[in-house]
Amino acid sequence: MKNLLYKEFSLCLPMQVPLFLCFSFFILIPNYPYLVAGFFICNAIFYSFVQASADNDTLFSLLLPVSKAKTVKGKMTYVICIQTVALILFAAVTLLSSVIGKGENDAGTDASLTLLGGYLLMFCVFNLSYVPHYFKAPHTAGRRFLFSALCMLGFAAVFEGLMIAAKPLSETLPFFSWVENNLDVFPNSGASWTAQIVFFIVCAALYAILNAVCTKTAIKNFELAEV
Repeated sequence: MKNLLYKEFSLCLPMQVPLFLCFSFFILIPNYPYLVAGFFICNAIFYSFVQASADNDTLFSLLLPVSKAKTVKGKMTYVICIQTVALILFAAVTLLSSVIGKGENDAGTDASLTLLGGYLLMFCVFNLSYVPHYFKAPHTAGRRFLFSALCMLGFAAVFEGLMIAAKPLSETLPFFSWVENNLDVFPNSGASWTAQIVFFIVCAALYAILNAVCTKTAIKNFELAEV
């Protein structure tokens, strides 16, 4: 696995990855839909797959003395590494946002643990909608991203829309009042910390489970693919 990861970072890492990681500072922009930063991370990973496809990375991997399953696991580990680094950067900038007292976000989710959980869910949407298909047909790596992009934008619209709707509806519906006071805010009380920690743990668990499903499906597709 170490050698496969070395291959991924040496041959398949485009400039978009380190560049788009800097977009974590979008969280410091007042009244901005922060989930867009997660979309750009997935976009950078997409460029990595496109570069790999253009360089015949799949054929090269088949010539290595490793199984197809290990090839897929190496690629997925590479993807998870990038997403983990992005999440750490998002967490650091979220904390910085709180320290400088940036205030509430009227365009969506506040900088919080809830937002970090949202990033994990967006990563799941991308991984599930893109990676298995790549290993089924690497030559269509570019076209498939349109479907993944629509899935991610749809998820972002629902997630951010829920947080935007929470404020005006908080006075009439108890659920939205709870969301506004506990999820769509930087944790400032025992209740909000508990709610957001539980939410983040659930999102992290889903990320782990769905990535396992993604990897299993990608391996199955790669075993049947004609490369």
